Amino acid sequence: MAQIALLSVDDDLPEFDETKHFAVSALRASAALDRFGKHSLTTDYAAADIILFVAMGTCGDFAERVRAHPLYLKYPEKSFLFDSADYIRPVLPGIYASLHKKDYSPEHTRSGFYLMPENPMVDYRPITGDEKYLAAFVGSVNTHPVREGLFNFNRPDIYVLDSSKESYRIRYHGSAEEKADFWKRYADSIGDASFSLCPRGRGPGSIRLYESMKTGRGCIILADDWMPNEGVDWDSFAVFVPEKDVAGIPALLEKLKPRAREMGERARAEWEKWFAEDVRFHWVVELCLNMKAQRKLHGALRRIYHLRHIISSRANFHRYMISKKNLYKLHHRIFW
Repeated sequence: MAQIALLSVDDDLPEFDETKHFAVSALRASAALDRFGKHSLTTDYAAADIILFVAMGTCGDFAERVRAHPLYLKYPEKSFLFDSADYIRPVLPGIYASLHKKDYSPEHTRSGFYLMPENPMVDYRPITGDEKYLAAFVGSVNTHPVREGLFNFNRPDIYVLDSSKESYRIRYHGSAEEKADFWKRYADSIGDASFSLCPRGRGPGSIRLYESMKTGRGCIILADDWMPNEGVDWDSFAVFVPEKDVAGIPALLEKLKPRAREMGERARAEWEKWFAEDVRFHWVVELCLNMKAQRKLHGALRRIYHLRHIISSRANFHRYMISKKNLYKLHHRIFW
């Protein structure tokens, strides 16, 4: 049994920001509901087996705010980061929802999932056989070129909608009624189809994949660079299609149609096993403990190892300087 300290780099801020604090609040809630009962929370950082910083893109592209945090500086050997932002570089050991295959390391980085304000309308909808569409996708088409290919099918039984302009406006400027209506239409787009099209977005991962699993839909995944979560029985409910083969998806869906109910049930079962509220805390802790057990470098050597993501290329170093600049504008402080 392990004792876990959960915190956010924003914990000391007096105001509550749902986007910044949702992830850490969600993991704390999951710990309270944990069906395994194996691990527990603590606020005793010295006694904690794991110190887990939880963020949503608020700690800098290279986790600058975590690396400058007093607790990380004092306990680097047991500190980890959970972050599902698209662009964050895996400088720190941790769990990343949008993890590139090249960045996977058993002792350093594992694939996670998304924890952000959730669409309350997304829930389990068993396949009935009366779904309106064979497959569906609703999302921003401009986040990655592979998504453009979905709009070339020209089939009435494959529903695709570019929601980029509408979703941005509603998310940041919409009324409560507009948000509720948009959430419902988005959830219905998954539930009204036999399969869900899950292309990558700005990062190699996509929250739509987990929403589709929660709904109970077989998933067509287009994400060549994404590192899938370990343990999940992907073959039972998902098909990974190379991004270059997006044009062949309609023919693939026709072949898969007889398996829609079976794949949907398996998708939901795997979501309940790995990502539901009463299990997610347990599996996050297990991943951290596993990484900790496999570590070969500690202390100053580990910190030098982390910096490889900053100096590995001119582009990364340039991005690092931009990230530092953006953080300074927000916090009036330089984070190294």
